[in-house]
Amino acid sequence: MDRGRKALPTLNKHTDSKFYSRCQTIHKKKLSTIKSCIDNSEPTRPAHLRKNLKKEQMKEERYATIERENRILLEKMSFIMQHDTLDNKNDSIKHGHSLNKGQRKRDLERITAENQSILRRIQTRQPTYDHVQWEEEAKLHEKYAQNIREFPERYAGIGEGDEDFYDEETSRLQYSSSAASIN
Repeated sequence: MDRGRKALPTLNKHTDSKFYSRCQTIHKKKLSTIKSCIDNSEPTRPAHLRKNLKKEQMKEERYATIERENRILLEKMSFIMQHDTLDNKNDSIKHGHSLNKGQRKRDLERITAENQSILRRIQTRQPTYDHVQWEEEAKLHEKYAQNIREFPERYAGIGEGDEDFYDEETSRLQYSSSAASIN
């Protein structure tokens, strides 16, 4: 609030307020561009205090020990990869053998000989059933079953264009089997 300005008499209030606002902007501009007279920056340090040589030396020593330990670990790992991992082998110890080894071997030979003799007896034995006769009987039974069927396989295609469906031998078999069933 500007009380001091109102105490002074003015001829035109409008021009007076314009003049006053112009003076204020000029004053603010000067305040923003003003430079400080006091130096608040950090003072310069001497060169021997800027670098902490002891700290750098300790870092270098630490890195050197880390590198040495890494190299030792790498050598150990490569040795393990190149050689057997099991180090508790003792070749001087001979493992014991079974006391029953000879007995088991004799039993195995005896069983093998018995199996061979049984096989020879089976192969030389004449069969009691004649497989050739079985096959002939099976064919005959199939022929009988085909004659008994309502739609024999031979006549399944009747009406589909097969003209040569009539077989005299089959028809006679059908007739003779049906005549036999009537009597």
